[in-house]
Amino acid sequence: MPGLASIKAGQYYGHPDNLFWDIIFRVCIPDWKIDEVVSADYKTKVKLLQTNNIAVWDVLQFCNRSGSLDKEIINQIHNDFKDFFQNHPKIKTVFFNGKKAGEYFEKQKSEPSISMDRDFITLPSTSPSNTTNSFYVLKEWIQIRKYLNN
Repeated sequence: MPGLASIKAGQYYGHPDNLFWDIIFRVCIPDWKIDEVVSADYKTKVKLLQTNNIAVWDVLQFCNRSGSLDKEIINQIHNDFKDFFQNHPKIKTVFFNGKKAGEYFEKQKSEPSISMDRDFITLPSTSPSNTTNSFYVLKEWIQIRKYLNN
């Protein structure tokens, strides 16, 4: 679920310290300068995702949470992935931004129509609260390149 900064900005990954957009630009544009921070407007960011056939969708449709940390989530309602995959049958690989997103999805994966012919990969979170080395996070996310435009 989006954190408070993202909700306020009305954008996915709207917190200025979230690594998502910096990583996605490096994933989708291999010659992106390593020391260049992404300053593109949101419309440009969304266009980059669309150009590379990347969809962004929350695992949860609703939850209550005080603050922005996933560990504070309660009363969660999952998005309907069965219906989502029926409407988007070409999706063959799903990447989760962080362990918690992957864990929330695990409960739905037992449905055969969801897991059939799809790969599910959990990547390190791009959240500012993740203290994992940023280069390690980028290294893990780079694997998305082999799935682009397929």
